[in-house]
Amino acid sequence: MAYTAKLGKDAKLTVNGSEVTVVRDVTVELGGSEVDVSARESDVKQYVLALKDITISGTAVYDPANGGIAAMENSWNSGTPIEVTVSDPTLSYSGKWVCTKLSQPQPLEGVITIDFTLKPTPSAT
Repeated sequence: MAYTAKLGKDAKLTVNGSEVTVVRDVTVELGGSEVDVSARESDVKQYVLALKDITISGTAVYDPANGGIAAMENSWNSGTPIEVTVSDPTLSYSGKWVCTKLSQPQPLEGVITIDFTLKPTPSAT
């Protein structure tokens, strides 16, 4: 069975129109809340998906001059939405997101990075 492998280096993260070229790893986590719809007619618990949950998280080399990094820091500081697209050659997730978490590891023998978490948010009114 043949398949085409997708390489992580071919994926892109764009924040407010700026590609975050210093990003290392990105994870798109798809989940959701489940509702138990089991009934007596079945001897197996049954569920339906209620609300979907999408989280984008990742690590980038810390570069405050990078427009995407600066936008994520501003989003965290002010709580304002940012326009985010994460894509690989075949899939894409776009929309308004808010930065809910930032951390900045500063290893003694390594480069300073920034870890981020983004969650969907309504557009600013």
